[in-house]
Amino acid sequence: MASEPVALLDDALAEVLRRLAPHVLAEARQVCKAWRDAVDNRLRGSMLSRSVRGIFITFTAWHFSFSEFFSRPSRGPAIDGGLYFLPYMDVKVTDHCEGLLLCRESSDGALPHPREYVVNPATRRWARLPKRPLPHMPGLEYTAHLVLEPAVSPHYQVFLIPRVPWRLPADGESDDDNPLLKLEWPSLSYLIHVFSSVTQRWDETTFLREGEAAGIIADMQSNWWYDQPLYRAVYWQNALYIHCQHNYLMRMTLSDHTYIVIKLPCAKIKKKTTMCR
Repeated sequence: MASEPVALLDDALAEVLRRLAPHVLAEARQVCKAWRDAVDNRLRGSMLSRSVRGIFITFTAWHFSFSEFFSRPSRGPAIDGGLYFLPYMDVKVTDHCEGLLLCRESSDGALPHPREYVVNPATRRWARLPKRPLPHMPGLEYTAHLVLEPAVSPHYQVFLIPRVPWRLPADGESDDDNPLLKLEWPSLSYLIHVFSSVTQRWDETTFLREGEAAGIIADMQSNWWYDQPLYRAVYWQNALYIHCQHNYLMRMTLSDHTYIVIKLPCAKIKKKTTMCR
């Protein structure tokens, strides 16, 4: 029969746990409720690594992409950069935040609904996300972004941000006759889907725009086949900054569910193509 963890005063327990390496401290949360509370209430910031162990690079080609982990030799615990502990071998890293990875099966289009995972490569723990909900407007696509603030909570969120593809379905109509192309983008009331590790499901969330839109949907269309991998996001101080297609950033404030559009200076490098800097 396993013995119970030794009961210590809160201050003494916190002082002992403080001496653990970040990846060991993360595992210590699972020992018992008292240890988890001590870590969450006092040592959440200590779980953050103070050094860079390596970087993931995603290589993208026409119909093929994969991720590789590059790191210097280290005496610390090895990180499985190949992510071979996942149930599907061929995955690519699509986003990251505070040590967690958002990964998606890379099947060259063979899978109609590629599965997605949130992964901690240091502890080799992972969770599979439910199937993505359909976009609220036919023809739209998604970019997925991971949000985590470990100093505040161990729980993460995944935001599905609607994206205009290079061509919207128009039921045989030409682009000039498609009424969708004349709609404002992003919309004043911006409906998105958010997954929470607390509820374990996708929920709809509405963000209200403050200020002007970036343009209309026709302005957002792109003929770059490699557009989507270029879009990235950064979470900072309770706001998600998203690099969106064609000339703008979107700052989404999570506390009050508002967002603003920040237009960027762009240089035209070929017909119908722009590069934001």
